[in-house]
Amino acid sequence: MNFRGGIILLLACGAAGGLRGEETETVTLRLIRAYDAAWDRDDHQAMYEMFDPECVFKSPFQMRIGRDDIRDHVFRNTKKFKDTVSVEERSKIDGDLAYSWGSQTFNEYAPDGTVKMKHLARHLFIFTRRPGQDWKFRFLITTEELHAKAGEPFPPPPPSKH
Repeated sequence: MNFRGGIILLLACGAAGGLRGEETETVTLRLIRAYDAAWDRDDHQAMYEMFDPECVFKSPFQMRIGRDDIRDHVFRNTKKFKDTVSVEERSKIDGDLAYSWGSQTFNEYAPDGTVKMKHLARHLFIFTRRPGQDWKFRFLITTEELHAKAGEPFPPPPPSKH
């Protein structure tokens, strides 16, 4: 195959991959999806191990400092909120810090097991990597959350307060 034929083959393969709509999974999105999966299967130990000891969790409803505080107050919601799907809009790694901006959708279940509400949360997650360790969540910041009844669309986001 000549050089020109090789270029055409590479372009064709690249276009075919793009047509399939394949997603590139970043390091941060892989970490977030591992957390989502642990949450959905109620695996508190796996979630706990994903957090830096000094992790901070901030949502419109609560703020927790340290992974023990997060375990004791946030993890108790794993039976109520399930079916998490995370989407990453932007990711950046800068040395031993990694940033992920995105959103998550999840369902809120009633005690009888039916979907009561659906939620859309926008977030910034910051990860750290200490020497000799894997990436860990350092900050989980939910900036806003929208709610809708099951089967209804989400309302538009409120106007920015800048």
